[in-house]
Amino acid sequence: MKLHRWKSWLLPGCLYLLLTTGAGGWAVAKTAAEMEQHRQNIGRLRSELSSHLEKIQQTGEKETNLLEELEQIDQKLSHQKKTVATIMAQLQAQEKLLAEKEQELRKAWTIKDAVRTHLQKRLRAYYLVGRITVLDVTFSNQKLPDLMVFGDSFRRLLEYDQELMVKYRDTIEELRRARDAEQLEKSVLENFLAQAEKEKDKLARLRREKEQLLARIRTEKSLYMQAVREMQRAEQHLSLTLTRLKQQQENRTRGFVLNRGRLEPPVRGRLTRCFGERRDDDPESVDKSRGISIETPDNAPVRAVYKGKVLFAGYMRGYGNMVIIDHGLRYYTVTARLDQVLVHEGQQVETGGQIGITGDIATLFDQGLYFEIRHGARAEDPLPWFRPGSLQQ
Repeated sequence: MKLHRWKSWLLPGCLYLLLTTGAGGWAVAKTAAEMEQHRQNIGRLRSELSSHLEKIQQTGEKETNLLEELEQIDQKLSHQKKTVATIMAQLQAQEKLLAEKEQELRKAWTIKDAVRTHLQKRLRAYYLVGRITVLDVTFSNQKLPDLMVFGDSFRRLLEYDQELMVKYRDTIEELRRARDAEQLEKSVLENFLAQAEKEKDKLARLRREKEQLLARIRTEKSLYMQAVREMQRAEQHLSLTLTRLKQQQENRTRGFVLNRGRLEPPVRGRLTRCFGERRDDDPESVDKSRGISIETPDNAPVRAVYKGKVLFAGYMRGYGNMVIIDHGLRYYTVTARLDQVLVHEGQQVETGGQIGITGDIATLFDQGLYFEIRHGARAEDPLPWFRPGSLQQ
C-alpha cells in the first residue's frame, strides 16, 4: 500500500517533468524566442530608421540652406552683371567721347597748321616789304598817307594771325588736357570693369561649387530615402512575420480550445473511472485520478483526439505504453495502457490518426485505456472536451 502511494506521487511527477521540459515546451520557447528576435530586429530597424530620417532632415536643411545661398549668389550675379553692363555702357560712351575729342584735336591741329603756314607767308611778305622808309616815300607812286595805312593794315593782319595762332594753340592744349582726362576716365572705367568681371567670375565659380555640393547632398538624401524605404519594407515584413507568429500561436490555441465539446474520444467504449475519482482497490489513497479510464475490447484502434506533435512514445513505469501529444501552447493529451504504440517521438499526427492499439497489457496496471488532458502541468477533466454522448457511462 505504501508502495502504491509512493508510485502515485512519483509517476505524476515524472510526467510533469516530461510535459514541462519536453519538445512542446521547447516548441513554445522556440516560438517565443523567434518572436522576441523579431521584436529586437524591429527595434533595431526603427532605431536605424529614426537615425536615417534624422539624416534626411539634416540633408534637407543643408539643401534648403544651399538653395538660399544659391539664390543669394544669383542675386549678386544678376547685380554684378548689371554693374558690368553699366560700366561697359559708360566705357563705350567714354570711348565715343574720347574719339570726338581726338577728332576735335586733329581738326584743331589741322587749323593750327594752316594758320601757321599762312602766318609764315605773311611774315615772309612783311619782311620782304620791310618798313616804310624815305626811299619808299620818295620813289613810290603812292602817297605817304596811303603807304602808312598799308603798313598799319599789314601789321594788324600779322597781329591777328598771331592772336589766332595763340588761340588755336590754347585750344589744342585745352583739347589735349580734355583728351588726357577722358583717357584717364576710360582707364578708371576699364579697371572697374576688370574688377567687376573678376567678381562676376568669382561668383560664378562659387555658384558651380554650391551646385556640385547641392548635387552631392541630394544624392546623399536620395540614398538615405532609399535606405529608409528599404528599412520600412523590412520593418513591415518583420511586423507581418511577428503578426503571423502571433496568429499561429493564437490559431494553435484556438484550434484546440475551440474544439472543446466537439472532440471524439481516443477509443469507443464505456467510461469506468471519471476525472478526480480515487482508485477502488485503494480506498485510503488520497491521490485522485488525473484523467479518465475507458473500458474497450482488445485490438481496438486508439486515435489522436486532435492534431499535434508526439512528445513521448514509449514505456513509462506505472503507465505502461504511453503516448503524449503536444497540441500547442502547453496543451497536451496523455494516452496510456496501450498494447502497442504505432507512432514515434517528433512525429506529426492528424486528428483521428491512429497512435496505438489496446490489449491485455492494460490489465497489468489498471482496467481500461487511460486518457488525460493537460494544460501545462495542470490536469483538466477530459469529459467536457468530448462530443456529448460519445462515451458510454
